[in-house]
Amino acid sequence: MFGLGVVSAIAFSVFATLGTASAQELDFANSDEIISTLGYQEADVSASPDGVSAPETLAAGYSLVTLSGDDANAAYLNIVQYPAELDEATAIEQALLAGAGDMPQEGWTYFGGANTPELGEAETFAINLEPGEYHWAVSYYEPYSGGDEPEAFMHLRPLTVTEGEADAAAPEAAVTLEITDELQYIVTPDPVPTGPHIWEITNTGTDHAHHVVIFSTPDDVTAQDIIGEFNAMMSGTPMACEPLMAQFGGGAYTALQSGGQTTWAEFNFEPGTYAAICFILDPETGRPHVLDGMVTSFTVE
Repeated sequence: MFGLGVVSAIAFSVFATLGTASAQELDFANSDEIISTLGYQEADVSASPDGVSAPETLAAGYSLVTLSGDDANAAYLNIVQYPAELDEATAIEQALLAGAGDMPQEGWTYFGGANTPELGEAETFAINLEPGEYHWAVSYYEPYSGGDEPEAFMHLRPLTVTEGEADAAAPEAAVTLEITDELQYIVTPDPVPTGPHIWEITNTGTDHAHHVVIFSTPDDVTAQDIIGEFNAMMSGTPMACEPLMAQFGGGAYTALQSGGQTTWAEFNFEPGTYAAICFILDPETGRPHVLDGMVTSFTVE
């Protein structure tokens, strides 16, 4: 999955211990049963070695954005604004650093996006955009299958959002996930009910951009257990037993969001225990946020 930059080497080494087959059997919670019926204007975005396709214009207001790759490549998307002084090559380089390297760039605004959950499957999210000039930051890459980290290819496509009739209501969310400047995820309600539900994901802070990476975990694993293990792995401390990450299952992902931004996604989680984790690098300390406590455990029942 895109967006595990600094810790990707650790993650890949752990998944290697599981074997490629196990890593490919992760069951993700992405769903579109409800969100596809909202009736908003639709924007289809696709990315593969054959090219990138994305709308050049949208009307202001709510949109349903559907991202797809192909049978061999996953796809990643974020809707962004970047500093006007950047040339295209630099902007592409910085977009890749943010998406694949977990390194948000100075002067950029990340409005949110998605990553395709499985090869050949699409992912849909809702977003509310105001009139203005944006870019689709779209990438495709081959999923990790052992060996070297896969190469990702980033493209920037312009998007103009025109004046529109802002009469549509926001999606009705059954679950909210608030992202704070205190490096917290707040999931409401907890426990989360089973079944397909729309999640409202809002970064209410102003200081940091964050993504959301959700894994299923063993029932007795706490947020502090996860934080402690990642700190141990980053310091090179040998594991006394099987790493917790080797026991993680599939979950969900939403792309970088700057402060003040909201997206809506639909997830269908099975009963169990889950952890929301942020791997984004703090621009001041250079440390992934997970090391400083940005992990929240929640249950689904």
